[in-house]
Amino acid sequence: MENQVQPENITNQLLNVFNYAFVESAPYSFFVPKKEKYVAVHVTKKIYTCLACTRQIEVKYHEAGVVYFSKDRFEKQRAVYEKKGLPFLDEKDLQAEKEFIYQETGYCEQCAPELLLTGDVKQKIYNICQEIHKEDEFLLVAAKVCMEEQLKKWLKTITNSSQLIQYDLSSYNGLKDLVCAAILDDTTGVEHCLISYKNKTEKMIADTEQLLRTMPAKWSIYAAKSTAIYESMSDEVYHEYTVVFPEKNTIPQDFFINRVIEKIRIEMFLKQNRIFSVEQLMLEAGFETAWLDLLIDHIATFEK
Repeated sequence: MENQVQPENITNQLLNVFNYAFVESAPYSFFVPKKEKYVAVHVTKKIYTCLACTRQIEVKYHEAGVVYFSKDRFEKQRAVYEKKGLPFLDEKDLQAEKEFIYQETGYCEQCAPELLLTGDVKQKIYNICQEIHKEDEFLLVAAKVCMEEQLKKWLKTITNSSQLIQYDLSSYNGLKDLVCAAILDDTTGVEHCLISYKNKTEKMIADTEQLLRTMPAKWSIYAAKSTAIYESMSDEVYHEYTVVFPEKNTIPQDFFINRVIEKIRIEMFLKQNRIFSVEQLMLEAGFETAWLDLLIDHIATFEK
């Protein structure tokens, strides 16, 4: 639980690999955009349109001049505009840096669960991996709840100040050591969290590995992406020239877009090291300063 720098934060690494496999897969690269490969576009916002309910989500971008679209991405936008019957940018518009609205179609977070929970193996593999990812993220939350509950349980056994005489209560480190000792006094709750996590994820990983055996190297599915994170206008690389950022006040919403995923990246996500011990879990969960307040407030009741 100490705030030490770990050689590898397992949960953060799992998140990074999940994003690499299913969210933003373009690697970083430094380059100067060339006219034969990129188009300079003044993008001001993005509109997501749900294919099921037709609901639209508008996301304004932080403007910092033009952003560079790969020609493939630019032509994909042209096709979307033509399908919607909307006028597209011509050369004069590009030269004048006319404002452009990026159009995206897919499924909103309300419609996606019902429409995408199908028997299709391609989509099912993603759906299971997303559930594994949720379990990876939730584990630390559940562990912290158990750790706090144990601290509260221990505090109830302390009914007078004489029980704390042997402890150093005059310094931050002394108080922190006492809180850690109280939590470590009974780790049953954290153990149950870990057992439940292992049982769920090990089965889902085994099921997904079985499904992957007959899959090709690449295929298309609908995958969730937050409307509040950056996006590269190139499928190949990302760089300051190609990236757009939503405004800071953007409310995050998951929107499911069609994208290509790779078998090798999914296998990488499944084979990542995961938390396997209570000690490891508690180190990953870390220490909450709010726990010090619980201790201090409890001690203060003896002085009244």
